[in-house]
Amino acid sequence: MTAMFILIGAIASLYGPLLIRFSHKFQISLPAAGVVLSVHFIGALFGVPVGWLGVKRVSGKVAVGASLVALALGAAGVATADSWTLLLVSVFFVGFGFGALDFGLNTLLARTEIKKRPHRLSLANAGYAVGAVVGPFLVIILHPHNFPILFGAMAVIAVVLSLNNRGLVAPPLRVEEHHHLEVMARSQRRAILWTFIVAYVLYVACESSASGWIASHLNRVGYSASIGSLITAGFWLGLAAGRVIGGPLHRRFSHKLLVLAGLLLAIAVSASALSNGLAPYAYPILGVVLASVYPMGLIWYTLLCPNDGNGLALIILCMMSGGIFGPAAQSVMVAHFGIHAVPIVIASFALLTLGAFGSALRFSPPFTRVDSAPAVN
Repeated sequence: MTAMFILIGAIASLYGPLLIRFSHKFQISLPAAGVVLSVHFIGALFGVPVGWLGVKRVSGKVAVGASLVALALGAAGVATADSWTLLLVSVFFVGFGFGALDFGLNTLLARTEIKKRPHRLSLANAGYAVGAVVGPFLVIILHPHNFPILFGAMAVIAVVLSLNNRGLVAPPLRVEEHHHLEVMARSQRRAILWTFIVAYVLYVACESSASGWIASHLNRVGYSASIGSLITAGFWLGLAAGRVIGGPLHRRFSHKLLVLAGLLLAIAVSASALSNGLAPYAYPILGVVLASVYPMGLIWYTLLCPNDGNGLALIILCMMSGGIFGPAAQSVMVAHFGIHAVPIVIASFALLTLGAFGSALRFSPPFTRVDSAPAVN
C-alpha cells in the first residue's frame, strides 16, 4: 500500500513545479495554467464514487488494480499530449485514477484493527508525502522541459504495481455489518457527517492551494525555478516527517488536539510567508504542522461513527471538491491582487478549516462500539 501512496503523492506534486513550464509551452497565462490543478481534482471527484462502488462490490485487490490502470492511462496521455486541451483531458484521467485509488487505500486502512489504526493511517499517508517530495526533485533533476518523461515513468510504475498487489486481502464492504446505527441517532450521525465533510473540503483546499502555488509564489518574488521546486519538495518532506511521527504523538496527545493545534499553527506559519525572506522557510514548516490533520481527522470521525463505511466514502468523495476550488481561488486571487495573495489564501483556508473541525468538539462517541468489519491485511 505504501508504494501506491508514494506513487499518487509523486504525481500530485508534479503540477505545481510545472505550472510555469505549462504556461510557456502552451502559451497561456500563469493563472490559466493553474487550472490544471483543479482539473486533476475534478477527475478525482469522479474517481471516488467509482472507487466506492469498487470496494463495496469486489475485493480490494481488484478495485485497487483497476484504479492503478486508470491512473496509468492518464499519465501516458499527459506524456504524449501535444495541445493544452489534450493535456487537460489526460490530467482528468490521472485525477480519476488518483481519486479512486486514494479512496480505496484509505478505506481499506480505516477497516483495519482499531488498536494500531492511527499508526497505519499516519505511516501510509506519510508514503504519500514521501512521493510528493520525490516529485519536485525529479522535476529539478530532469528539468521541467522533460515532464513527458516523468509522466511516462509514472504510467509504467502504475502498471507494475497493478500486477503486484497479491498481498492485499480485503473482502467487499457489502459483507460488513453496521450495528453502530442501532446505538447512534441518525440525526446525530448526519450532523457529524456534514461537519467532517465541510472540514475536509476546506482542508484539501488549504493543502492543494499551498502545494500547487509554492513554486510559482517563490519564483515571482525573486527565487529561481529550482529553488521553488526544492521548497515545494520541502513542504511535502515536512508533511511526510509530520505523518511519520503522528503515530507516536498520538500515544501522548489526542487526535483532536493534533488536528486543532496543527491548524492553529498553520495559520501563523502561512501568514509568515508574506515575508519574501521567510517564505522559503515557512512552507516546509507548514507541511509539518498540517501533517496530522488528514489521518487524525479520519480517526476522529471513525470513533464518532464506528464502521460507517458509507460516511467515510462520502467524506473522501466531497473532500476532492476542495482540490477544485482551492487552487481555483488561488488563481483568481493572484490574477486580481498579485502573487502575494498566495499565503493569504492559504491562511484563510486554514482558519476556516480550524473553525469546522473545532465545531466537531460538540459531538461525543457512542457508548457502544461494534468492530465487526473484516480485517484487512
